[in-house]
Amino acid sequence: MKPILIVTGGSRGIGAATARLAAQRGYRVGLSYKSSGDAAAALVSEIEKAGGEAIAVAADVAVESDVRRLFDEVDRRFGPVNALVNNAGILERQMRVDEMDVGRIERVFATNVVG
Repeated sequence: MKPILIVTGGSRGIGAATARLAAQRGYRVGLSYKSSGDAAAALVSEIEKAGGEAIAVAADVAVESDVRRLFDEVDRRFGPVNALVNNAGILERQMRVDEMDVGRIERVFATNVVG
C-alpha cells in the first residue's frame, strides 16, 4: 500500500515541488491551500496525469477546524496519514516591531508557529 503524505501550503512554490516529488516517489498526496484553488487543482491534475494520486483541500492551517477537516478528508480518500510536510506560512510587509499591530503579530504566529 502506498504511503500517504499531507503537504500544507502545497499549491505553489516549495509545497508544490514537494508534492510533485512525493507523488513521483510513490506517495498519495493530500495538499492544502488557503486561497490558490486554481493552482491546487492544476497540481492535482498534473500529478494524476503522471500516474500519481492527489487531492487538494482548502484549509487555513491557523484554523483548527480546517486542519481537522484536512486530515479527515485525506483519511477518507486515501487512509491514515503517514507523513506531514508542514510547509504553509505567510509573510507580510517588512517593518519594525514597534510599528506592528497586534493583529499582524497574531496572524503571522497563528499560521507560521501554531499552524
